[in-house]
Amino acid sequence: MTRELSNGAMTNKIIFNKSVVKPGFVKDGISVSMLGINMVVEIREIGLTATFSGMIFSVKLPFSKFGNNTEGQCGTCTNNKSDECRLPSGKIISSCSEMAHHWKVDDDKKKYCAGTPIPTPAPNITTPSPSCAPPTLCKIILSEAFKECHKVIPPEDYYKGCVFDACHITNSSIQCSSLEIYATLCATRGVCIDWRGETKGKCPYNCPADKVYKPCGPLNPPTCDQRAIQHNGTGLTEGCFCPEGKIMFNANSGVCVPSCNICIGPDGLPKAAGDQWRSNCQDCFCDNYTLTVQCKKHTCKPQPPVSCDDPGFVPAQSLSPEDPCCVQTECRCDTKACPKSVQSCEPGYELITEVLKGNCCTIFSCKLVPGCVSNGIFYKPGAVIPKGNCEKCVCSDEVEPGSQRNMVACQPIACDTECPLGYAYKMEDGQCCGKCVQEACVVKVNDDKVHVLPVGEVWHEPGNNCTFYKCEQIEDQFVPIYIKKVCPLFYPEDCDPADIKITENGCCKICPSKPISVECAPQTIATVIRYRGCNSSTPVKLTYCNGNCNTSSIYSFQANVMQHSCKCCQEVKTSKRQVTLSCPGGKSINYSYTQVDQCDCVSTECNPQTISTTPAQQQKQEEQQQQQIQKQDEKED
Repeated sequence: MTRELSNGAMTNKIIFNKSVVKPGFVKDGISVSMLGINMVVEIREIGLTATFSGMIFSVKLPFSKFGNNTEGQCGTCTNNKSDECRLPSGKIISSCSEMAHHWKVDDDKKKYCAGTPIPTPAPNITTPSPSCAPPTLCKIILSEAFKECHKVIPPEDYYKGCVFDACHITNSSIQCSSLEIYATLCATRGVCIDWRGETKGKCPYNCPADKVYKPCGPLNPPTCDQRAIQHNGTGLTEGCFCPEGKIMFNANSGVCVPSCNICIGPDGLPKAAGDQWRSNCQDCFCDNYTLTVQCKKHTCKPQPPVSCDDPGFVPAQSLSPEDPCCVQTECRCDTKACPKSVQSCEPGYELITEVLKGNCCTIFSCKLVPGCVSNGIFYKPGAVIPKGNCEKCVCSDEVEPGSQRNMVACQPIACDTECPLGYAYKMEDGQCCGKCVQEACVVKVNDDKVHVLPVGEVWHEPGNNCTFYKCEQIEDQFVPIYIKKVCPLFYPEDCDPADIKITENGCCKICPSKPISVECAPQTIATVIRYRGCNSSTPVKLTYCNGNCNTSSIYSFQANVMQHSCKCCQEVKTSKRQVTLSCPGGKSINYSYTQVDQCDCVSTECNPQTISTTPAQQQKQEEQQQQQIQKQDEKED
C-alpha cells in the first residue's frame, strides 16, 4: 500500500505481486477494500487487518495468534505496556521515541526516513540539547481547530511527538501525519475535526471529480450492494464520498449512481434500465422490468463479394473499423503475388523501378542511355572503342535516327614508315603497322657526316687510313668499334728520301733500308669485354706492352761459347679498373680487369729458336695477348 502523486493529486495505490489492484480484489485469502481515506488489506485466516491512509499505518492482530510474537515500532503484543519500548537486542528502554530509531528500514524513495541513530552520551558530561522552534503545523494541534477534541483526548503528547518528528525529519509530510493521527483518534471518540484547511494547503487531500471530501464521513457508507461487508464500528472516518443525491454502487467499483434501479454490467459497473451496449461481441441491454442483463451474439451485416484483380493484391480478412466484432474482406498488397518481370536491361539501357500510387507491384522499365554498344559492351560518348588493328574508333555524339543510339566513328590508322639511318621498317604479325628495326651501325665523323656501317664490315674515313670503324652486333644492339692503327717510330733524318715507303694500308711511313725499331711501351686496343654472357655496352680501351728490347748473341773468347742476352717487353706496373657489363633480363654486373700502366724490357731466358714476325703476325700476337690478359683477369676474380 502506498500513496503517489497522479494528475496533480495524491492517490492511493495498492500493489499485489508488482501489479496495481483495485478495491474489491480478492486472491489467495487476501482481500483489498477502501474505508474512507484508508486502504484496507485483510487476511481473514490469521485475523490480520492492515490500514494505510498514506501517512498513518496500523496493523491489528488477534492476541490469540500473535501473543508474544511481535516486535518493532508498534511494540510487543503482550497486553503489557511496560515492555513496548523494546530494542532489537531485547533490551527495554523508557523512551519509545528513541526505540523507534532502531527499527528503521532504508527506503530509497523516502530518504528522510534514514535518520542518524541517537548517539550514546559520554559519562559525566551534560550537553544541552539544541533548541528547535515548534513548527507552525504542530501548533495547530493546540489551536482552536482541535478545541472539542482537547476535552476527550489531551493534546500534549501528540504535540510533543509532532515537534520531535519535525526537529529530526525535514519532510513536512511527517508533521501532517501527526495532525492526521490526532484527528483520527478524535473521530473514534465521535469528535469531528476539519483540520486540513488550517494547514493552508500544506496537508491537502484531493478527491476524484465525482466525489466530495468529508473530514468525517460514515464508516460504512450506503451502497446498492446488499451483500457488502460491513466494517466493525459506527465511528466516523475521513475520505471521499458520493455527493448528495447519489449512492455508492458498490465498494469495489467506487462509482456513484443516482439510483439503485440498475443492472450490473459484465465489467461490474452499473448500467441504467434500458441501456444498450456491446460486450465481448455480444449485444446486451438492461431489461426495464427485470433489471437483468440480456445478451445475444452480435449479428454482422452481410459483406459484398470482393474481387482483387490488380496485380499483387490478394483478399485478406480483418476486423471492420466500424464494427470491430465483424470480419471484413479487403484487398491487401502482397509483393509475393506480384508477377515476375525482367529486372535487368540490355547494354545501353538503365533499369528504372517505380511504384505508382495505389499500385502494389513494382514496375520495371528500361530507359535508353546515351552511348554506343559494340560487341555487347556499352561505351559512353567520347570513349575509345577497340576495333581492328588498322583503325581507330570512338563513340561519337551523332545519333542514329532509327535506334536513337550513338554511332561508332572509325578512321584508318596512318603508319609512319620512315626510319632513321641504320634502321629498316619491318611489319609485325598481327599488327597494323610495323616498326623500325636496327640493322647497321651509324658512324658520325668529325665533319658531322654520317656513315651507315653494316655488321662485319670495316670502314675508314676517306683520307684517314689510320682510323678504322667496325660494326659488331651484341644481342639486339649494334655497336660501332673504333680502331686506330699505331705506326712504328719513323725518323726521316735517318732514311734516304728515296727509301721512304708507305705501308700497305696507307697509314704509316717506314724506311725499309733500316730495321723498324719500336721502343717497349704500353699500347692501346679497343675491344668489347664479354664475361659469362654479359657484355660491355661500348668497346673498352685495353693497354698492353709492345716494342723492341735489345737482344744480342756475342762470342766470349774467355768462355769459348756464344753468350746470349735476351729481354722481353713486359708490364712492370698495373692497376685494377672496373666496367659495368649488361646482362640478359635487364640486369647488370660490375667487372674488374687489369690495366697496364708501365712497360719495360725485362731480362729472360733466351730461346735458341729465332722467330721473325710480319706486321700481320704481330697484330695477331697482340690479339692473343689480349685474350690471355682477359683469361688471367677471370682467374683472379
